[in-house]
Amino acid sequence: MLASGAALLASPAGAAETYAAALATAWGGPIDARAAHRQALVEARRLQVRADVLLRGQGLVRGTVAERIGALFADPRFLYPDDDAGRDRAVAEMNGRLAALRPKLAGVFGVAMPAAEVRRMSPADVARGRGGYREPPAYYVDLKAIRERPAWTLPSVAFHETVPGHALQATLQSSDPAKQSYLGVYSEAWATYAEQLAADLGAYAGDPLGEIGDLHWRLFRMARVVADTGLGALGWSAERALAAMRDLQGHAIAFATIEADVARMGRQPGTYAAQGLGALEIARLRPKPRAGWAHFHRAILADGPFPCGMFAAVVRARESAR
Repeated sequence: MLASGAALLASPAGAAETYAAALATAWGGPIDARAAHRQALVEARRLQVRADVLLRGQGLVRGTVAERIGALFADPRFLYPDDDAGRDRAVAEMNGRLAALRPKLAGVFGVAMPAAEVRRMSPADVARGRGGYREPPAYYVDLKAIRERPAWTLPSVAFHETVPGHALQATLQSSDPAKQSYLGVYSEAWATYAEQLAADLGAYAGDPLGEIGDLHWRLFRMARVVADTGLGALGWSAERALAAMRDLQGHAIAFATIEADVARMGRQPGTYAAQGLGALEIARLRPKPRAGWAHFHRAILADGPFPCGMFAAVVRARESAR
């Protein structure tokens, strides 16, 4: 059994080795935590360079990228009213983004998209503070604190939770019970990659604010990798991990504070790093010619869920069988 986060802190001498085992289990094979840390930092800095360009285009030129993203979160121009009309509008706009992307998805998957959509939660769910959840064919979005969810942050949520993210993955993946132990990391890796795929297909063409939202979500995933591996493999304190996440992503995402995220890493070492690294691995393996994307995506999805460490082998096996 893997050591708990408390045990990791209590045994500094063996913490790196214990973390390495936890990360390898979450990933599904050997993986160099320090190299993963560097990879995530490089990707995060690349995303920040793009975000800097887009933020400057919005007139936000002072402060770090993280600080400017925080300022954009507070801009009232992009906040929905805290009423039924505001929530209805948010849901309608998310579904509008899905409708615009759908025609581009068939060609890069070779299958029809499931009839997934975004819906509002019931008043009872809102009253008890329920988080967003999926109940096919719908994703019920958490808009209780709607003033903390600017319009430009929500398109990526729609893509992550429905198509080409979780809803598509659930439709195509194996139902073999023996594979379900891999589902958590695999599904988050896929849905995070799906956010990037939507951007690659032009979901944010002519929409710099939406692209900033996409970049913020992806920075959050990379910040998790950096903090998780920093805590586990580099001996970071929780305070250093918090500072690193704030520097990379800036404002917290909707469903967890940065403090809560770092605490989770102590309880589930390696899990969040594996999720973000899995998304990077899918993107790395994807063939450059778009003509090969449909076969590639089906290779990743049809035999899943499986460990992220097997992505390359699964793709090779599918290619050999063609």
